[in-house]
Amino acid sequence: MPAPLTNQTKPSDFQESLTTAITTQRQTLLDHRLYGQLRTLKHLAVFMEHHVFAVWDFMSLLKALQVRLTCADVPWRPVGNAQVRRLVNEIVLGEESDALPTGGAASHFELYMLAMQEAGAKTGMMDHFIRELESGKTVAEALDRAGVPVAVGAFVRHTFEVIERGRPHEIAAAFTYGREDLIPEMFTQLVHGLEHQFPGKVATLRYYLDRHIALDGDEHGEMGRQMVALLCEGNARLEQEATQAAVAALRSRIKLWDGIALAMENSEESAILAPTSNASPFIAC
Repeated sequence: MPAPLTNQTKPSDFQESLTTAITTQRQTLLDHRLYGQLRTLKHLAVFMEHHVFAVWDFMSLLKALQVRLTCADVPWRPVGNAQVRRLVNEIVLGEESDALPTGGAASHFELYMLAMQEAGAKTGMMDHFIRELESGKTVAEALDRAGVPVAVGAFVRHTFEVIERGRPHEIAAAFTYGREDLIPEMFTQLVHGLEHQFPGKVATLRYYLDRHIALDGDEHGEMGRQMVALLCEGNARLEQEATQAAVAALRSRIKLWDGIALAMENSEESAILAPTSNASPFIAC
């Protein structure tokens, strides 16, 4: 039987060096002015209408790992490292089919969409984007046709550049250190005071955030770190590439946060959010 997945006793030298390499970007995100701007439901709606695309492409990073590191074909055959397979599948279970407070299951993306509706945020842009994907459009085409804000389009395109390069250690590093590993601290700041400020409007969002804090702080973050280390196999070149992917993912997130903060500032004046080229304008609610 494999050893328990979440009881790694001491980080490796690589894990410690990678953590050091991303310190500045992580702190920039945690200190971002965006958090102080979440003062009203209108601001929260603007945030969610942007951030839902990060929730969606987070799932795309995870599924890219599952496709590359496990067997998703028939007939089945054992693929790659069994420990890595288990790590990926454990994370997929929680993210793609988590338990709902009222019973049943849903992906965290579906849960987030429910939270948007409860908080009065508009889901039309994401709905449009998903329909375009279902009709066979590429991600880039769907972003343009859905009229997403510039910051959102740039963020998703960066994610898919990493996915399309097809290097599992880079995808895992972007997923773990650029996204998954950051969520507990980042979302703790958003959770604080939400129910007090918006009673009756954010119960589902609070549940979503609490689930991320519980899973990512206690389980998925450590699983992701183990997965990156296993995929790098102690190879210095792979470790350097993974580190660079993590730093780039964090820089991309900072630019997204900058764009959302600007959109919230503009929403106070009922400004139109800047669309991507060939896109319809996105009106802040």
